[in-house]
Amino acid sequence: MQQIDHDDPRRPYVKVAASIRAAILNGELQPAERLPTTEELAELFGVAKLTVGSAVRLLRDEGYLTSRPGAGVWVSGQATLPVPADEPHPLAGTVAFLFEMGYLKNLPRAGWLRLGIPAPESVGDHSFRVGILGMVLASLEGADPGHVAAMCVLHDAHETRIGDVPAVGRAYITTAKPEVITGHQTAGMPDDMGKMFQDLTAEFEAAKTLEARVARDADKLETLLQAVEYGEQGYKTEAWMKTSIEALRTDSAKQLAQAINAADPAEWWSSFAASYHELRASSRGRSRS
Repeated sequence: MQQIDHDDPRRPYVKVAASIRAAILNGELQPAERLPTTEELAELFGVAKLTVGSAVRLLRDEGYLTSRPGAGVWVSGQATLPVPADEPHPLAGTVAFLFEMGYLKNLPRAGWLRLGIPAPESVGDHSFRVGILGMVLASLEGADPGHVAAMCVLHDAHETRIGDVPAVGRAYITTAKPEVITGHQTAGMPDDMGKMFQDLTAEFEAAKTLEARVARDADKLETLLQAVEYGEQGYKTEAWMKTSIEALRTDSAKQLAQAINAADPAEWWSSFAASYHELRASSRGRSRS
């Protein structure tokens, strides 16, 4: 079980319950497994025994825990939270968020429509490669790749509510801040889960940490990569390339941008195709002999 963050403004028993709940959901605590004693949990979390008792009662009401008189507290015998048929599942809000995120796969990146591209990449397409780029840049910059990738994947999640507003539209349209939208999107989640997504969005938007700066550079570099690819198809993407490069902040991102501009987008496939044909020719030669 994870230690609680004493700077977290939530009530202590809520934080203790969140840690135990997470341990149950991720399999650290198995169904029918006995929980440590109240004294042990109080020492583990650095809280009073009364706080642990309140957390246990909350989880018992939710169905995660059961009490056996004289035998302690145990994880529920079911792997998932038992929910009466006439009550909503406690993870229903989480599932709604996941369905909402699927919409990003169908939401086109609006800026490319201005170039006349009939079926441009989706926001989901973009976010996937931003995540890969984030891991690459994190490795070059000495940042946490997992943390960067999480921000990269999530950075445009708010666009399910407001759409993808192109640069020209931002001069005329005022929308809610991404942090506010993420708060609305995750309102139905368990508190600790929602806070995780909200904190990632806020960190990305503030751009104060190394990981956030790397994630924002990854966003710009993905646009550069896509501009180069569309440019090879005959579209005029010079303006997109220029603004993407100008927005970069880290040295590694600037170096990677130079490499992108010097590269042939199809080279990775061309080298494979050449070796494939050579292999086929070699195979035919062996079969004749």
